[in-house]
This record gives sequence, structure tokens and C-alpha cells, in this order.
Amino acid sequence: MPDAEIIKAGNVRALAVERFDRRWNAERTVLLRLPQEDMCQTFGLPSSVKYESDGGPGIARIMAFLMGSSEALKDRYDFMKFQVFQWLIGATDGHAKNFSVFIQAGGSYRLTPFYDIISAFPVLGGAGIHISDLKLAMGLNASKGKKTAIDKIYPRHFLATAKVLKFPEVQMHEILSDFARMIPAALDNVKTSLPTDFPENVVTAVETNVLRLHRRLSREYGIK
Repeated sequence: MPDAEIIKAGNVRALAVERFDRRWNAERTVLLRLPQEDMCQTFGLPSSVKYESDGGPGIARIMAFLMGSSEALKDRYDFMKFQVFQWLIGATDGHAKNFSVFIQAGGSYRLTPFYDIISAFPVLGGAGIHISDLKLAMGLNASKGKKTAIDKIYPRHFLATAKVLKFPEVQMHEILSDFARMIPAALDNVKTSLPTDFPENVVTAVETNVLRLHRRLSREYGIK
């Protein structure tokens, strides 16, 4: 997890997050940019097709690319785990430009930390937005086509996707069962770490919807 804090600039509150793509030189006089590419750059695509629905890469293409990572097993596992996380928190903006790789010496590469992650649950009910409107940026495999609608996704869709990708079924079960076990305590930890003046409506919206989706996991894995 990066260092992050809520700051105030004038009358504006913002979330300040430490960047992972910058490092000081040895003398701490110059801030260096670490070489990296997002998935649109990697595949030579314009940002206008960053969403899979617009012709951009989806889970399968990125997972295939990560086979060549210098940390392929870890990166592929983490990428699949992140797909479940995005679903649980209602993160709808996981498009190709929000996944990147570090470019390393000799032309090797590995997945960067995940970034630009935000839950859409707090906007539900505003401007006529319903849970049925929330969709993942990259679809999961289903018996017919792809599933993107967050409220229509169940553990079986992650397992079906893993099967198509030849991602080990045992690892996909492990990821899903870990989330089933850990989510309630994780929510409690987050709530206790928030500032006292953090908007209660945001907390309620996220917690209520995360727990609703979490029940689909807990039923599947027999965890209360």
C-alpha cells in the first residue's frame, strides 16, 4: 500500500498518494522518473481505445503479456486478484491505461503497483445512477459472452475466466476464498483509520455494497 493522506488545499480536500514511478537520486537532489508503459503504450494503441468495449485490451491479452514478465507468476496472480478486488469495491475504471509495467534493464518488464483505484458506490442514487449501471472496464467470461455488470457477477465468472486463461483453478479458488475470509475485518480496519470528519454517506455506501457482494463469496466458500 502506498503512503496516502487526505489534505486540504484552500477550500479543496484531496487525497495525496505517494507516486511509485519516481525516485530520488543518491544525493536526493533530482527526482527521477522510473521507465514504465501503460497497456495502451505496450500494445501500440491510442488512449481512445483504452476500454475493452472500444477495442482495447482485456484480461486475456494482458494476462498473456504478463507471461513474459520477469515476475510472471506473481504478476499474473496479482492481476487476477485485482480483478476480484475491483468487483468487490465497485471500481469501474480499470481500463488499459490504468495498468502499467516497469521497463527494466535489458528490456525485461514487470507489473507496476496498481493505481487510480476508486469505488463508484458513493455515487449510486445520484443523477439517477443505479447499481445496474456500474460495469467493470474489462469483462469476465460467462456461459454466453462476457460479463461486465458488477451486480450480475458471481464467483463462477472469475473461475470461468481463469479456466479460459489457463490460470490455475486452485489459485483462483484461493483468491476468492481469501477475500471471503478477509473482507469484514478489512472494512473494520479501514473505518477505524478514517479521519473523524470523513463523510459518513461515503462510508455507508461503500460498506453496504461491498458486504452485499461479499455475501456471494461467503456463501460459495462457507464463510460467515
